[in-house]
Amino acid sequence: MDIATGENAEGFGEAVGNLENEIAIEEEEHEEEDLISKGTARRSVDTHFMDGTSSKRQGKEPRPKRVTRPSDPFAVMLQDVNSQLNNVTQYVGTMAASLSASMAREAAQDYPEQKSKEKAISELARLSFTGSEIVEAATVFAKAPDQMNMMLALPENLRREYVLKMLFDEKRSTVD
Repeated sequence: MDIATGENAEGFGEAVGNLENEIAIEEEEHEEEDLISKGTARRSVDTHFMDGTSSKRQGKEPRPKRVTRPSDPFAVMLQDVNSQLNNVTQYVGTMAASLSASMAREAAQDYPEQKSKEKAISELARLSFTGSEIVEAATVFAKAPDQMNMMLALPENLRREYVLKMLFDEKRSTVD
């Protein structure tokens, strides 16, 4: 309730909507005025050209559109807030892009290590190890990555023997 008039006061959303409508109406009126003035100027230029009094066409530079700011201080404040929100949105978008690029770089650095783990597991499967032997070997590789790298560095005909010895040594060390 508006205390001064005793009428129902408009809410924030309604006020913004009304301001947007007023701005749109003003813009339409300015566009109509521009079209009318350009049409009139065009006709006078065309008739002048058709008269043959001048061989040059006299062009009129288009008027730059006026940026109208509402006279209401509340509307000005709303426009400023809208502008600031647009800036914040752009900043957050930039931050998100930067974060995603940073995460991609970090993932790329971890990629070679993950790739070698996958290669070692595939090699164990190719060497006909059982599922439980592959899991035991993967456990050893997690504890000692150097053993995984050594297995991959060995010639193919020695890899199975190396893994069997590694698993035997691991079982013996857990029993003791």
